Amino acid sequence: LAAVLCLASPAAAQATYRDFRSPSGKVGCAFYSDAEVPPMVRCDWRGSDDEAIVLRETGRARIRHVTDTVMNPDAKRLRYGRSTTFGRLKCISRRRGLTCRSLAGGRGFRVSVSKRELF
Repeated sequence: LAAVLCLASPAAAQATYRDFRSPSGKVGCAFYSDAEVPPMVRCDWRGSDDEAIVLRETGRARIRHVTDTVMNPDAKRLRYGRSTTFGRLKCISRRRGLTCRSLAGGRGFRVSVSKRELF
């Protein structure tokens, strides 16, 4: 019953979650926002050892300790050379990794299994 009530709450009704993954499936990302959380993107990578990179529309990308994952083998595959946008966040898939950037401030990150770069 508590789960049903939670799903019917106004904040949950306005929540948006969209996941995607690299063509290799070694990097998984998700866009998220709701009434209380501004748009953000989070990416996990295979072998991340409980770390993820999080970027909001404003501010710097950060590496965070996590206890869950956004890696979903059924998520839409973002082909090399293609991009996806969520609010003022944009991610593009390249052979060297996924790059996500805030269109508002220009900050972002590049992530692959072997390397992470915050900018």
